[in-house]
Amino acid sequence: MGFGLEKQHLYALIAGLNTLLAAGALGNVWSLYVAAVDELRPGGKSMKNWVVLFARTGSEEKLVNTLKGKLNVEEYLPFVPTKETPYRRKGVLHKVRKPLFPGYVFVQTEVEPSQIVDRVEATLKSVRDAYTILHYGDDKKDVVLREGERLYWERLFDADFCVVGSVGFIVGDRIQITSGALMGLEGQIKKIDRHKRIAIVEMKMMGAVRDVSLMLEVVEKM
Repeated sequence: MGFGLEKQHLYALIAGLNTLLAAGALGNVWSLYVAAVDELRPGGKSMKNWVVLFARTGSEEKLVNTLKGKLNVEEYLPFVPTKETPYRRKGVLHKVRKPLFPGYVFVQTEVEPSQIVDRVEATLKSVRDAYTILHYGDDKKDVVLREGERLYWERLFDADFCVVGSVGFIVGDRIQITSGALMGLEGQIKKIDRHKRIAIVEMKMMGAVRDVSLMLEVVEKM
């Protein structure tokens, strides 16, 4: 599906669809959302199989660049999921992007699951910064991210695979997100630190639940 829109109009469309999803809309809204995000992403549509590599912390971007030179770009898209992180300098609030999961690199691929391990591991043997491919349970061939997890990440990431900061307000003891990646995901927020502008969010990756800090600015408390 192609929308034929300029980038700024695609961003506006995605924001509107995200609002509908947060309000509980179903039907064609999700498919439109995914198609719009796909059109913004480098290389176009998201590939169906995602795997996660365990790597040396701090080498994520270097590893992605190495893999792009060694893997067939028509079959693989390695990337580092990032998150917007707030920091204050001389009284001014800034945002910087940091790895969402330090020490991990994601790879999208169209290669069939039965062939992924052999193909990717053959490449990793010549790469210093990559350790292994994550898998579910004891089956080292079961490496493809479950569809539910993949769709979750596709919704959460922007076009550059970043979890952008969110804005919301508190009513009583509840948080209402009005913009950003966490819209509609308030139930996954475990803790909010208004001073540091972060929320601790439960996220699932390869079946394991992790606590991740994400940028959240609470603009008012009602």
